[in-house]
Amino acid sequence: MTRQNKVPVNLAEFDGMDHTLALIPLWDMANHAFPDTSNETRCVAETCYNATNEQLECSLTQEVSDTASVPIFIVYGTRTDAEFLVHNGFVCPRNPHANVQKRFTLVPAIPLYKERAHLLELLGMPTTGTFSFGPAREPAAATTTTPISQELISLARVSSMTAKELDEYTAMEETQRQTLRTYQALLPAELCARTERWLATVMKIMLLRYPTTIEQDEALLKTNRHHIRRLLIEYRLGEKQILRSWCTLREL
Repeated sequence: MTRQNKVPVNLAEFDGMDHTLALIPLWDMANHAFPDTSNETRCVAETCYNATNEQLECSLTQEVSDTASVPIFIVYGTRTDAEFLVHNGFVCPRNPHANVQKRFTLVPAIPLYKERAHLLELLGMPTTGTFSFGPAREPAAATTTTPISQELISLARVSSMTAKELDEYTAMEETQRQTLRTYQALLPAELCARTERWLATVMKIMLLRYPTTIEQDEALLKTNRHHIRRLLIEYRLGEKQILRSWCTLREL
């Protein structure tokens, strides 16, 4: 499973199917690494599929001597640690696509539940579900990706609103109201602060549900030599570090 690759094909008899799984000799010997300009000794091959020639092509971004013992890496894809663990058998350190999925719910017992549920319905967002998020960062951070799903940031903001804010956003025009779904949206500072506190509180509760602490997992990695157990501890530790980043968002 760790050596199968999804390869495009242009065969009419596939009845519209344009990919197949294949083993690719030599190419499958390359380990994974994301491009990192700060590491000049690492060579990461860029891979693309040439539809004209119907072949996979790899090219290096720097010259490598034929006598140098420099390993060549490829990018296995924009996978989360869970996907790397299941499909490739490892956990990727400093994964720029690290992502966690947890279950969140708008609790019926909280004040103004009906008003909050109604606003989420107007936003087209669910009141409960498994939502994804990555490491926390400031909304103003220059990046093309967001660290939190639309479902979760909408739930966090609506859960943090006062009665007056709920009335205001419920009465807003659709286009204005939809800004609540966007993490980078410019919203009142008071609402942003309350949203961050709500996220920090929920993430702290989730951290307490683990059987070990971050420090205990770090200690286990120093003493545990069992390969599979180390992978599971590394994965669990990565989840906790993402959760903790949201607990300390205002300290960034």
